[in-house]
Amino acid sequence: MAAVTGTFTATGQSATFAPIVATRDTNCGQVNISASGTFVATVQIERSFDNGVNWFVCSEDSAGTTAAYTAPFSVTAQESEAGTLYRLNCTAFTSGTITYRLGK
Repeated sequence: MAAVTGTFTATGQSATFAPIVATRDTNCGQVNISASGTFVATVQIERSFDNGVNWFVCSEDSAGTTAAYTAPFSVTAQESEAGTLYRLNCTAFTSGTITYRLGK
């Protein structure tokens, strides 16, 4: 699947990205997620296991701490379940522009 790119200038959700997990590719299931810019906002990484009906905030550690970012970030995740969707959700926005990318 092609990378998903865009910007936030208000609250809202990005388009979805579905990593490919059913191949022998060494990067199979890899998801690269980043957000850049100068902004005052909060962005969460979310994923869905049921084609976008329900969304769950990804945690950043084994304790389940919610991954809510208030500054530019770049993370890599490894997904093993086929059909899982990822998106970014800008849950609070005050100012600036957030440029994002979700891809392999």
